[in-house]
Amino acid sequence: MLNKKDLDKLKEKYENDKNNILRQRMLNKVKLVDLIQDQNTELNYDFNININTHGITDQKSSGRCWIFAALNILREKLIEKCNLDNFEISESYIAYYDKLERFNILLERLINYKNENKNLYDRSVSNLLEKGIIDGGYFTQFADLVNKYGVVPKNVFPESFSSSNTYEINQILSRLLRKFYLELEDEIKKIDDLKNNYMEQAYTIMTNIYGIPPEIFNFEYTDKSGEYHITKNITPKEFYDRYIGIDLKNNYIELSSYQDERIKYNNVYVKKDSSRISESNDYRTLNVSPQDFKSLIIKQIKSLEPVYIYCSTTSKRIDGVWIDLMERYGDTFDFNLKLDNNSVQKTNGLTNTHCMLITGVNIIDEKPIKWKIENSWGNEYGNKGYCVASDNWINNYVYRIVINKKYLSNDQLNILKKNPILIENWDAKF
Repeated sequence: MLNKKDLDKLKEKYENDKNNILRQRMLNKVKLVDLIQDQNTELNYDFNININTHGITDQKSSGRCWIFAALNILREKLIEKCNLDNFEISESYIAYYDKLERFNILLERLINYKNENKNLYDRSVSNLLEKGIIDGGYFTQFADLVNKYGVVPKNVFPESFSSSNTYEINQILSRLLRKFYLELEDEIKKIDDLKNNYMEQAYTIMTNIYGIPPEIFNFEYTDKSGEYHITKNITPKEFYDRYIGIDLKNNYIELSSYQDERIKYNNVYVKKDSSRISESNDYRTLNVSPQDFKSLIIKQIKSLEPVYIYCSTTSKRIDGVWIDLMERYGDTFDFNLKLDNNSVQKTNGLTNTHCMLITGVNIIDEKPIKWKIENSWGNEYGNKGYCVASDNWINNYVYRIVINKKYLSNDQLNILKKNPILIENWDAKF
């Protein structure tokens, strides 16, 4: 128990350190972040390996970074193929089907849990209802959505207010999901009728605020030479296959780098109930050593292919520069707050996960010094929307990446043939 005697000892020790008095005079008048900036937080934007991309998109007040980052890869293929200055694929189109598919599969999981005699005190049920409908997702889930629904140009299915500001729609759908569970628990209606009724409600809500996604459209554009083109009556799937054509499901794999007493390197892990579309597979992750993790990022960037990353924003960023601020906060108080990536994950410190693209790196004497980041927070942030990350930040806060399988070694490809090890859905370490 913390008593008066304990507090007096702490106070005496504090007051005997003159540095604490000086710190107090400074720290109670300014933002901490303003005290830890220096020339290293003003990294320039010159890179000796640089992937030219075509401007910055803006996810606005939504958690759709995982969709924006993936579509920013796809649009580069279309821009090249059609000889355009710029182009944007509809993020709202993918988000619309993501929410419908997510709502549907969560209903199905609640039904399955009921059939397994699981109730609110079961972690699977409570975790599902606690999360409800949220924005976040994984590249693998994005690939499933594109494989099923294709994509469309943004001007064919533009943003609505609620697609860019998702708090309210998430709250509404989450409430609907919880109401479904209560009715399911009471067994008032036949399960099939109950599920159909709630899917109809979700569809009505979503379509009222997003609009009806096109099933067929005309693709019109004028290329950089001024020539007009039109492809009539094309479906979203045909559009994807004709103008982008990347095999997302088979050509790419998600990689992590984490190890403890239970999870080991050089294994494939699958997260239970992580699929987004009914009857699709739960997502798989190849877990590799930190050395292999980093070398694969460099290998893909050197081949001028962007790397899709998941990072923890536990460490904040300063004016578009991403550095390990926690370490600097520790310096301010003369304490050690540094944790490496594995330690952050081990202690469930992966907070506010964000997806971006690495589109460049500066390598000097065979050592990466800084990295170019393409974000989706609009062009007012950083250097017209692009950011710089220190190498230390990449090491400590990027915990998951998407890699084209062609860059994997033969040993790593053979690991993918192993039977995956099951991880529970709520496991925050993976």
